[in-house]
Amino acid sequence: MKNLLSLILFIILNVISLCQGTPEAFIGMLPAIPGNACADDIDDKNIFFDKLDSISELIENELANREEESDADSEELENETMKNLANKYGLSQEELEQLQNDEDLTEEEQEVLINKVMKKKDDISLKEVKNLDNLDEEGTEAWSEALGDQKMAEIQYDSEKNEEQQLEFKSRYELGVLRKHLTDSLKAIESKFAQQFDEIDKDPDQKKMLDNIMKLSEEANNLMGEMGDERKAQLDDVTGRLKTAMDEYCQKFTPKFLEVLERYEAYTKSCLPVCYKLEKIIAQHTSLQTGVEMKYNPGYLGIKKVSDYSKKLRGAYKYNLKKTI
Repeated sequence: MKNLLSLILFIILNVISLCQGTPEAFIGMLPAIPGNACADDIDDKNIFFDKLDSISELIENELANREEESDADSEELENETMKNLANKYGLSQEELEQLQNDEDLTEEEQEVLINKVMKKKDDISLKEVKNLDNLDEEGTEAWSEALGDQKMAEIQYDSEKNEEQQLEFKSRYELGVLRKHLTDSLKAIESKFAQQFDEIDKDPDQKKMLDNIMKLSEEANNLMGEMGDERKAQLDDVTGRLKTAMDEYCQKFTPKFLEVLERYEAYTKSCLPVCYKLEKIIAQHTSLQTGVEMKYNPGYLGIKKVSDYSKKLRGAYKYNLKKTI
């Protein structure tokens, strides 16, 4: 029960925020994907990274502020959740705290509290459940039928209350299914992008080309210093081959990377409405689970997606080795 409460509170805290930054604003502030990341213009490269660094810092600060404010509300939310759980199962605050720290209870004390919860929830005692172990298959079926008849009579007696319970259960179930579907769908798409980026870096030609570039770079460094015409000609030849090797390396892998990056940017922008919807579903689902009315300022999940994209955007020039070798 303690772990369940911690999970519920974790979900709650991740959808509550009073900050004003929006994912749309942040992704609009990021630098555009460079048109020619293999160009010789070092100034364009520096401008790109200066802007990316400053906006990335804003994004991470926004996320940190939202998480800090959520953490500040955790104690109040925990108290509300515990109060609702206590009311739901007819437990005192002391009894609920005992269930949370059941390692401090004796087996008899645990049985008393569990029995109280079960009687409140389903009008079944722990002793009755334990007695099922002593019944044969026919006896178990007879007990289940009797319990079913009892519950059916209760339903017919109080149909209005039952309808409310059914609607609440249906809402919880449907929201849970939708929540899982949206979460799994986003993860599946992002997993495919991660695989595509990974395939570029695992291209067997990449290591061969890099090894050749490092070899030529070392040759050029060894030829530096005082030199005659012959040594200078050797250096010019090596540096020429080094430049060609770096150009070929960049031209081979940069277009592949940028093509995936452009699709990843489009996905990030298109998933923002889904993130808003998912945050709303999480808040509604958690409210039904805990009885705590959720208040949240949407955007946290979307900003996380923008943050993930900004980290990939940082790799736009990763295959341009000029001024780095």
